[in-house]
Amino acid sequence: MDSIKSILKNTLNAIGNFLKYKKHLYVKPLFFIIIALGIVLLAVYFYKAVIHEPEELITMDFSQNDQVSYDFSGTTIALDPGHGGSDPGAPSQYGENEDEVVYSIASKLKEKLTDSGAEVIMTRGENDTVSLDDRKVEADLFISLHSDAFDDPAISGFTTFYTYPNQEAFGQHLNAALDEHSLLYNRGNQVMQYQVVWQLDYPGVLIELGYLSNEFDDYILNQEDYQDEMVTAITEGINSYLSR
Repeated sequence: MDSIKSILKNTLNAIGNFLKYKKHLYVKPLFFIIIALGIVLLAVYFYKAVIHEPEELITMDFSQNDQVSYDFSGTTIALDPGHGGSDPGAPSQYGENEDEVVYSIASKLKEKLTDSGAEVIMTRGENDTVSLDDRKVEADLFISLHSDAFDDPAISGFTTFYTYPNQEAFGQHLNAALDEHSLLYNRGNQVMQYQVVWQLDYPGVLIELGYLSNEFDDYILNQEDYQDEMVTAITEGINSYLSR
């Protein structure tokens, strides 16, 4: 213990002697260092206060899409929220099951399309059990909404499906609009023999908005804001198709 105190004392004495008797070695360099530091600080202050304008806060305005108006007058659009009633569809870990997720989105979409002048037919009510045969309705356009599940939880993304050539373009327009708004991987516009689509003789598609078996898909599809984004995307896709 005494040796440690002795070493510490000798060290402090050496530092003190250096500062007292060796000023000629450090005073001049220290002076220049202080001057340089002052110049740097002055330059930074001058840049911020005089040259550089204050940065503006950048925000993302998701509400701007709601200001866009469409005119779907004379168009009848059928909305088919998948599953329902005794068939809840894919289960959710973060919120509502598939039947409730897609019904929520379909309800919001119905309101937006109706406000734009369209006549909207819903193939089922909130708690109704409706067969695939009974989902066939007469309309100008048909959209079936789903959020399915896979055995592999890593699978994610949205997909649009059609059956006949006269349905392909509608699917392409919806897929492109979803690609602009969705946070998920675009799995493309694909041909598939889903009954709700193949039993139609007019443009109709089935949209898989995501897969509830995937944690991220499940989470965002249960978020109100993201559901609103999907409504905006589908509305834009309909408008793009009708305006072609």
